[in-house]
Amino acid sequence: MDLEILEHFQNDLHDIKVFEDFLKVNSLNRHVNCSKRFVNLGVIRAKRGFKNRKRRRLNPLVDLTEEEFQHSYRFSKDSIRRLLEMVKDDLEIEQQQCSGMAKRESQVPVEKQIMAAVRYWGRTEHPEITAQVHGITVGTLMKISKRVAEALSYKASRYIRMPCLLAEKEKVTKGFYDLAHMPQVIGAVTHLNIRCKRQGAANQEQKPDDILYIQIVSDANFKIRDLDCHTVKSASSIKSPADIFAQSRIKERFEQNEFRGRLLLGDSVLKCSSYLFTPITYAVTLAEQAFNSSLRLTYEPARRCLNLWQQRFGILNCEFTGSHTTVRHIIVALVLLHNMAIEWEDTALVKKADEDETSMHSSHERVKCADERSRAEFIKNHFNNFIS
Repeated sequence: MDLEILEHFQNDLHDIKVFEDFLKVNSLNRHVNCSKRFVNLGVIRAKRGFKNRKRRRLNPLVDLTEEEFQHSYRFSKDSIRRLLEMVKDDLEIEQQQCSGMAKRESQVPVEKQIMAAVRYWGRTEHPEITAQVHGITVGTLMKISKRVAEALSYKASRYIRMPCLLAEKEKVTKGFYDLAHMPQVIGAVTHLNIRCKRQGAANQEQKPDDILYIQIVSDANFKIRDLDCHTVKSASSIKSPADIFAQSRIKERFEQNEFRGRLLLGDSVLKCSSYLFTPITYAVTLAEQAFNSSLRLTYEPARRCLNLWQQRFGILNCEFTGSHTTVRHIIVALVLLHNMAIEWEDTALVKKADEDETSMHSSHERVKCADERSRAEFIKNHFNNFIS
């Protein structure tokens, strides 16, 4: 009887030990599972952190040196900061109102949108690189470019205008007169042609590119005072600079005597008139030669202005894509930014004249002046004195 009780007691002890071992194993498993969950959570966070670091958008104003910044954005850091202060409020209001498909693009900070657009217009690199640097896609970059250009174009009347007050007119004419003693000149006319790719359905036949004719009037300080754009939808109806000027608003303003006896200068592809003087094709007298020499020197800032504009914005040398409205907004924005750079004395680009530069319109035929009487009278009154 005692042996039987002892045997049962030993079996009970064994069962208790097995149960304790089971509890220990179960506790260990719980610790292991808990550790695995923490490890997995750490891995997930690490991966997310890696993605965040990988997609971190560049802050050019901090991460780039002044020289690197000016090379990439064609503006100094101070000018970009002033631009951000001027435009960001308008874009923030638009960003708050956007919905649907625009929400994704609106997540890009406004400051980054403006700098991405300016860098894209400078075309110092491929657009894919510009988009990648700012942590966006090329499609988003195109939409940002459109949005920023539209916001800037609303401010065009402040920065793109002919002088209105008498003091402004006299200041502009004096700037031209100091170059080569050509009196009463208030602007110089130049032209630029840009190809615009038509947007159509993928299954349609490829259509010929449109041509955007741009006419600018600049002053002696390389500032663009007037802008006129005309789009031609067929390559067969190519227009000359004289045709573009004939349809421009600046011509109407001069014909209405808004500028009261002041003059425009043009090159030999334009038609001479009572308010637009062009070079004499065959200068015979000394007075005519003196007039041509003075006109060439006085007209030179217009060539340099166009050259500087194209240097700052390389997109002007490329084919544009998008609707005609978008292209016009971009052109207006580029003129506005150019004038801001001149007004703010931006040092990102060095203004220099190319002595060997040929005329931008060398491919056009020379147009015989239609009205030379005003020019002849002008030469008689102002350039005969150089001979005596």
